[in-house]
Amino acid sequence: MSNIIAIDSYQPQNKDKFFFDTNIWMYLCCPLGNYERTVIRKYDGFLKKALLVKSSIFVSSLVLSEFFNAYTRLEFNILKGKDPLRYQDLKRDFRRTNDYKRLTVNIKMTVKTRILKVSKRVDDNFSNMDLEELFDNIEQSDFNDNYYHILATIENMKIVTNDYDFGAVRKVSVPILTANNRLLKRKIIYS
Repeated sequence: MSNIIAIDSYQPQNKDKFFFDTNIWMYLCCPLGNYERTVIRKYDGFLKKALLVKSSIFVSSLVLSEFFNAYTRLEFNILKGKDPLRYQDLKRDFRRTNDYKRLTVNIKMTVKTRILKVSKRVDDNFSNMDLEELFDNIEQSDFNDNYYHILATIENMKIVTNDYDFGAVRKVSVPILTANNRLLKRKIIYS
């Protein structure tokens, strides 16, 4: 049985524990991204169903770090497109501006009032992770995706993601719920 499951075919249960990847929080909470509406609706609908049956949604500090960095990078790139002479380097040209300060306040409020309102914080259990697994198949996967997979395995969570790279994690042992058609076509079996 494949463990990559179409998000719209899965019916959340009360006992389910879900780990939402950063890209899902970006779709749901970052209007700057101009993401495809049909994809956003699938994940938003799934979140609503999960909350309705009182499934548990989890978030880690690393996801929030990625969310913050992706959100600020997106805003920087928008500003850079409008004024490329002023905004050439994110750290040097953007961080000390009032635009950056306003953005960080907005991101903080988004984390507090949207993400943490519907999710629980999970400790990362790094001391219990196998370092070899973190680097397993790293040429094709992503370090953070390996980390999330190990964390989800330890905590018995299902991963909700739109990231195709999750299919490259070598020892996939948790269900991956997605709307990504390319990821759904991968035939990965529980290990």
